[in-house]
Amino acid sequence: MMNTFNPSNIFGNGLPITLTASMLERFIKMKSGEQDVKVEITPKHIVLFGTTEVKKMMFKKNVPFRMTLKPIHVEKRTISFELVEMKPIDRNFINQKIFNRPPFFEFENRMIKMNFNAWNIVKRIPVGTIKSYELAEGALKIKLSL
Repeated sequence: MMNTFNPSNIFGNGLPITLTASMLERFIKMKSGEQDVKVEITPKHIVLFGTTEVKKMMFKKNVPFRMTLKPIHVEKRTISFELVEMKPIDRNFINQKIFNRPPFFEFENRMIKMNFNAWNIVKRIPVGTIKSYELAEGALKIKLSL
């Protein structure tokens, strides 16, 4: 049987969009200016790790970090993530430095909001909201309702 395009499937089930860990990594590097950031996506969490430069008085030091994020809420085209864990030290300024980048990311009260309208792959579709999302090995899969 030949697999044909059926527009009613997209309207009923939503338009699937896959964002890979490497896409998210490039996006974070581009928007935050942090170059030593790696991203892993598991079925339960998004994990970011690397080093960031911290300035204290006249000294600069590279501080390692590891953040574990868990998606908890969807509103329109934004997914909110809870900062589940931060190692080795839980410092707000590291989170602010990486994630306080409106309109792409917003960080407040251990919550990170990721606005998917900032992504070209989503921005090209002018209508619809996030209908569902799923973390899979190496990817965040979202469906836009149309």
